Amino acid sequence: MNPWIIAGLCLSGAGVIAWGSARLQLRWPLLILAVLLAAIALQLFRAAQGQGGFHDLAAVVAQSFTVLPALLGMLTGLALARIRGHRLAWRSPQIVLALASMLVAGLAAAATLVL
Repeated sequence: MNPWIIAGLCLSGAGVIAWGSARLQLRWPLLILAVLLAAIALQLFRAAQGQGGFHDLAAVVAQSFTVLPALLGMLTGLALARIRGHRLAWRSPQIVLALASMLVAGLAAAATLVL
């Protein structure tokens, strides 16, 4: 399958989930998506590190075409929801945990690309 199609689906899917979460004032879909992205990003980072000096280049490609577009889609969805007047309660524990998970996912993706 074409990796650009996968990237587009990750971008649009995460964007719709983030926008819908803000629109419906639901915190848990955003939290679940952010935690899953953090877990995937950390696993791909560990795979890219490899063992014995052998790096898994497929993990770098997977990080580039799944996690990074999904993070971009989440940010875009939240920004579009904010522009349309739908706000999330940013001080709630679920949103703080979601933001921390998004940060971990972003840092793991960046560290994978630096390898």
